[in-house]
Amino acid sequence: MTKLGIFFGNDGIKDKDCTQIVSNNPGMSGTPYMFCLISYLLSTRDNGIDVTLMTTSEGHFADNIKTIRAKNIKEAYLVSEELGLDYLLFNHEDHYGKVYHDIFMRNGNVKLIVWCHNFVNNKLLTLYHNSPNVCRIITVGREQMDLYRDHAAFLKSDFIYNAISVPSLNEETFQPIPFAERRHIVTYMGAVIQGKGFHLLAKAWKDVLKEVPDAELYVIGTGRLYGNTKLGSWNLAEKYYEDSFMKYLTEDGKLLPSVHLMGVMGNEKMDILRQTKVGVPNPSGLTETFCVSGVEMQLAGARIAAYECAGYLDTIFNGTIFKKRSLLAKTIVSELKRQDNDYHSAIENINARFSQENVIQDWERLFTECIPQGTRLHPIYPLCHADFKFKACKDGLRKLKTRFPFLYRVMPSAYTLQSVWDKVTYKIYKLRNGFKF
Repeated sequence: MTKLGIFFGNDGIKDKDCTQIVSNNPGMSGTPYMFCLISYLLSTRDNGIDVTLMTTSEGHFADNIKTIRAKNIKEAYLVSEELGLDYLLFNHEDHYGKVYHDIFMRNGNVKLIVWCHNFVNNKLLTLYHNSPNVCRIITVGREQMDLYRDHAAFLKSDFIYNAISVPSLNEETFQPIPFAERRHIVTYMGAVIQGKGFHLLAKAWKDVLKEVPDAELYVIGTGRLYGNTKLGSWNLAEKYYEDSFMKYLTEDGKLLPSVHLMGVMGNEKMDILRQTKVGVPNPSGLTETFCVSGVEMQLAGARIAAYECAGYLDTIFNGTIFKKRSLLAKTIVSELKRQDNDYHSAIENINARFSQENVIQDWERLFTECIPQGTRLHPIYPLCHADFKFKACKDGLRKLKTRFPFLYRVMPSAYTLQSVWDKVTYKIYKLRNGFKF
């Protein structure tokens, strides 16, 4: 029997009803939803894995999930040692390496598995590689993992896609409105924070209306999706952020008739998504390692307008991926004027990659086969999107370092240089948009 601990901070979603997590998302962002869902699936299947879910607060979970409290990752690790667990799975957080450095460098019996729902900087990748406790680094997509293909941490890395609710994949129980019959509805779904780029869509909205006067914008989510944030007067985002973009969505202090602010929604969001023609998840592309909302929009029959980034290259099958953020309005207009979509092809791809059954089998193989046998879940070839973020070049460096391992120590990873460039461009992006650092 493999004994697994799963730790995540649930303070922001402790009041959410997760008892039916296998069939719907009760209004959480992607990361806590995945932790709840995977914990449930691993707990309820006959797989030889005994799961203990460790959370920072009391929550509302199904009765067949064994839960205990742990106030932080260090306490979760110590509890795991006391319980004699084999592995502790946790979400990567930037501050862990600094605040809880000791648990990574001790050679304990409990092995750590880092689940990276966020991008990992070079310093922490090096820590995870050097740690005798970290046995696997799991990203939520192939493209996210390939970003650091020439880094030593790649040797410990694999990817497991996020899982999507099975009922949404059943066309017999969920019948989207035919694409050609849909109104010109554009939907944003996600946290309304500057890292998710809603301001870019707000700024582009009047340009969309010039070309498609009857277009409507639905906004699902608020700045509270990640916690109890104090919102501005429109109850949409933090005041400073809300003030930066509401001028594009209002006239004379009143909300444009075409704009509908829906707040945080649970499964009832599907009533809007099944009418949506164009979905716009995170127009900036920043922070997107996967994008559950983009997949859900495609399941509902919408096409997607998305900026090229790692997460979208893995998850967008029905829509347009553009390479310049300035093309957002043009792309939305082009998608609104389409009369057809690639819905059935998208459903096939989503089923193959993200169905609960396929994803949970990967998790089970990871614990029962791959880690014990030192093998990978997925082959590292062929290269996909070889020109994205200099991937082909990184692979060449990886081959060189594999042949001469000392180069891992003396030659900087291309990911290091890319990370520096990304930080510079991100600061320029925030300066141009007038945001706080």
